[in-house]
Amino acid sequence: MISRSLDWLRRHRIVHIVAIITYYILVVAPHKRFGAFLNKTVAGSFGLKIGTVEGRSQYNLFVISVACMLLLVVGIVVIRKLRAHPEKKKIGAYFIANTIVSVIIINLLFVINIEVIHFPQYAMFAMLIFPLVGTYTGSLVWATMGGMLDEAYQYFYLAPKDTSYYDLNDVVTNLSGAVFGLLILATFRIKEYSQFRLKTSSIWYGLIMVLLAVVIAHVSGILSIYPSDDRPYHILREWPPGFWSHVSPDVTFHVIRPIEGVVVTIVLWILFGKIGPDNKSVG
Repeated sequence: MISRSLDWLRRHRIVHIVAIITYYILVVAPHKRFGAFLNKTVAGSFGLKIGTVEGRSQYNLFVISVACMLLLVVGIVVIRKLRAHPEKKKIGAYFIANTIVSVIIINLLFVINIEVIHFPQYAMFAMLIFPLVGTYTGSLVWATMGGMLDEAYQYFYLAPKDTSYYDLNDVVTNLSGAVFGLLILATFRIKEYSQFRLKTSSIWYGLIMVLLAVVIAHVSGILSIYPSDDRPYHILREWPPGFWSHVSPDVTFHVIRPIEGVVVTIVLWILFGKIGPDNKSVG
C-alpha cells in the first residue's frame, strides 16, 4: 500500500508537489498555533491549569502518555514488518538510536510536552518528500531545510514576540521526526529511486540558498547571528542565562545556540544519512 502510493505520487509529479505544498501550509507551518490550540482545548477539557507547576506536570504526563501509546501502536507494526526484513538489525539499531535522540530532545529541549507533535508532523513530511527526491539522505536534508524555513516563518513573521531566539530546538526536533518517517519507509522495504551522490545532489541547491540568504542578510545589515543593537533582525536576540534557561512555571530547558545547532544538525545528518535499506537487499 505504501509502496504503491509513493510510486503513484512519483509518477504524478504535479499532484505530488501540490500535495507537499498543501501539507506544509496546512499542517507544518501553523504548528505553533496548533500546539497552542491543543494546549487550551485539552488542558481546558480536563480542568488543568498549565500556568501552574502541578497543572503543567499533569498535562505533560497526559500528553506523553498519549504519545507513548501511539508510539507503541507504530512500534508493534514496525516490529512485525522487521521480523522478515533482510536488514532488520541495521534498521532496528537506527530506530533505537533515534528513539534515544528523541528522549533526549524531550527532556532537554522541550518547554511543554505538546511539542511532541513535531515528530509525527515531520515524519509524514519526510515520507511525502521521499518520492520527489528519491533518496533517504536527500529526503532527510530537504525535510530539515523545510523545518528551518518553518521556524524562520514563525520567528521572523508569524510570532516574532513569542521568543527571543530562532528556535533551533524545534529544527533538531523536526529532524528527528523526519528520521522516524524515513525509518518507517525503510521498514516497508521502500527502495530508493536513485543513487545518492553527494557531489551532484540537489541538496546543495537548498543549502547554498540558505547560506546565501543568511550571508546577504548579514552583510546588508539586516540580520545578526548574535544579539546586536544596530540590526533589525537577530537569530539570537538575547543571550541565554547559561546552559539552562528557565520560564514560568518552574520549567527548565536548554536553548540551542547557532553554532551548536549547526554542529548538532550535521552530526545527526551523518548519523542517520544511511538509514535506507540497500536496494539489492530488498529486491
